[in-house]
Order: sequence, then C-alpha cells, then structure tokens
Amino acid sequence: MSYADKVYRDLVYEIHYNGDWDFGEDVRTKYSDGKCAYAKSIFGYQVKFPKGVVPLISTKKIFTQTAIKEMILFWVKQTVKKDDFDKWNVKIWDSWFKEDGTLGLSYAAQFQKGGRNQVVELINGIKNTPKSRRLMTSFWDFENAPNKALQECAWATQWDVRNGGLNLILIQRSVDTACGLPFNWFNYYVLQCLIAHVCGLEVGTFIHQMGNVHYYDRHEELLLQQVSQDAYENKDVKLLIKETLNDFFKTDVSDIDLVGYKCSNRNFKYEIAI
Repeated sequence: MSYADKVYRDLVYEIHYNGDWDFGEDVRTKYSDGKCAYAKSIFGYQVKFPKGVVPLISTKKIFTQTAIKEMILFWVKQTVKKDDFDKWNVKIWDSWFKEDGTLGLSYAAQFQKGGRNQVVELINGIKNTPKSRRLMTSFWDFENAPNKALQECAWATQWDVRNGGLNLILIQRSVDTACGLPFNWFNYYVLQCLIAHVCGLEVGTFIHQMGNVHYYDRHEELLLQQVSQDAYENKDVKLLIKETLNDFFKTDVSDIDLVGYKCSNRNFKYEIAI
C-alpha cells in the first residue's frame, strides 16, 4: 500500500467512525434526480505528503491526464471558458458552466485584477524574494461571490522556499472525499512540481489543509469497498517535466509525463452532487 492510499483510507475511516450526518437539514447539494445529497462530515483535517511522495491513490483509477489538463487550463491559460475545456475533452465542469459558456468569476477569473496577475507575482516572488511569507494565491472574492458558477472548493495556496525545495499548502473549504479529493491531490502536486521546475527548485512537502471533509450518502457503501481493496505500493511512480521547459506560461500537456503508476482495474463511479 502506498503512502497516499494509507492516508486516504485513514481519512475515509475517520469520517465513517467519527463524522456527523446532516440528514434533515436544509442542504444545498442535490443529485441529478433532484433529491437531496446528504453528507457525513468532519471539520478540520490535514495531511502531509513528504518530499518524493507522489499523492496518487491506487484503489481506483485517477484520470491523470485530465488532472494535468485542468491545471494547465486554470493556471497556465487562465481560462474559464467551456469551449477551451471542450477542446481538451475536460468534462468535469460541465454541470457548472453558466448559460454564457463560462464559470463566471470562479477560479482562473480571479487571477487577473487591476493590471496584476496572481500567478505572475507568485512565480516572481519565489524567484526573487524566496523567504517572503506572502507567497500566496487566493480565489476568495466576497464581493463577486454571487457571480460565480461555484464558490471555489480549493480556494487558496501558500508557498514556502527552504533548503532548496518548494513546499506547498493547499487550503480547501469543502472536500468531496469520493469524487474530488484524489483528483485534487494529484492536480495540485502537478502544479507544485511545475512551479518548482521553472523556479529551479526541488519539490518539497505538499500539505493539504481541509475544512469540511465529507462523503455523500450514496457514496458511503462503495467508498468503504474501495478503500478495503488491496492497493499498489507504487514505489517507482514519478512525475517528469521536460528539462527544456523554463517558462510556466508556455507549458503544454506534452511537457509533463507520469511514469510507473499502477491502479485498480475496478471502475468506481460516484454520483455527482451539485
């Protein structure tokens, strides 16, 4: 069993044994049939992936190419347009796109304001003021929250340079353990690797700070089956980035390669709660 499989299993069991259901409450989330998506949750949980650990679980297949593409669309191309996602066959946001064909002022729409760009300033800060305690990005925008297709779940990052490595804290307000969490781990690890690469640093610790961590009522039985499966150790899994890439904003999918990843052949499908 890999490190990622272990911490994922432990988290699922923590929710299962110590979480609270919101049955009977006025919940926002619904299934496609219109019925309420009730959740069992805990509040406040942190995991750390040490240097050299790729945060990929193996008890179900993680669509790694989709995760890489989504990261590039949001962070490199900084787009929220459905047409751009469709061109790369990234369908995970289809249930949230607004009538105008965008995600509104969600996610990448928050990067550019007042002639400044959060990602540009982050990378410049890592390169030029690496001991700064202000190496951060944020999607939170109280004023424009009503104009977003979705209030961002993973909403902030903080970065730290020490001992030649780049550490990352991802802060997430709402964590869908069955559907979103394994994808988020790999997605942001790819981002960490990419920024470390263009800044000439090693990849350090990846820390995930979570607020409300939950699974839905229709997920519970299948999720418990999933984490009880045998898991691969994945000792040889590596994420490789082309040495010739030196400009973050010129990143292409072909610049990133995942090798050595093994996962279950069993297809675990979890119903989306919107």
